[in-house]
Amino acid sequence: MIAKIDNLEIRGKERKTSIKTNREYIIVRAEDETGKVTELLDWNTENYERYEKGLIGTFTLNLDIGRYINISIRDFSITNNN
Repeated sequence: MIAKIDNLEIRGKERKTSIKTNREYIIVRAEDETGKVTELLDWNTENYERYEKGLIGTFTLNLDIGRYINISIRDFSITNNN
């Protein structure tokens, strides 16, 4: 399933490495208009420079719904760069 979330502001980013697979990924911290911060996962480490603090945009997310829900970033498009 694919979901689009509008008007999220980038608050930070961090590179991580999976303990299970040894695969590198990015954790992107994004804040909605109520101030709630959510951490999103991006497996494409080439996107690291795209996530600049203060940018506001739309996230397109992959939702893999099974026994557990896995959410990862599919795309990010800027709607306002402060």
